Amino acid sequence: RKIIILFLNFFIKTSFTVLILLLASTSFSQNYKMALGFKGGYPGYGSLNAKKSISKSDYLEASIGGFGRNSYSTGFHVELDYERMQALEEGFSFYYGLGALLGMTSNSNAAFLHLAPKAFIGLEYNFEDIPLNISIDTGPYLFVSPKIGSIWGGGLALRYAIR
Repeated sequence: RKIIILFLNFFIKTSFTVLILLLASTSFSQNYKMALGFKGGYPGYGSLNAKKSISKSDYLEASIGGFGRNSYSTGFHVELDYERMQALEEGFSFYYGLGALLGMTSNSNAAFLHLAPKAFIGLEYNFEDIPLNISIDTGPYLFVSPKIGSIWGGGLALRYAIR
């Protein structure tokens, strides 16, 4: 019961913080419609990655690739994120959002399904003269399956930007 209360408390605070950031943001710009590439980090690693513009300031990002969590051995994962982008300086942007991870791992004894909502913040740079995009982000994952727990994760992405 205490774990559920902690989860709800964490989720409400995180959601409220992201909502405030969304409402406080005013200027947004980006110069690509879609970006395709690779993303590495934790808990996912060696992932294929795609980021798609859905409006002037909103993006969807998806990753599929390797996954590992301590005693659960290794497997694969899929992540889907909603991002809000805000321009900082020429080429640089700040983004934040919410997402979810769905993963599968196995060891010699059993297979495990992993499910985790997540929140994140990040920085992105778009090169002006070449179609290259690089980003780094970090934030908490709150695993609700196979057992309740949290980790701090993040990733580094390198993508080809389609303008």
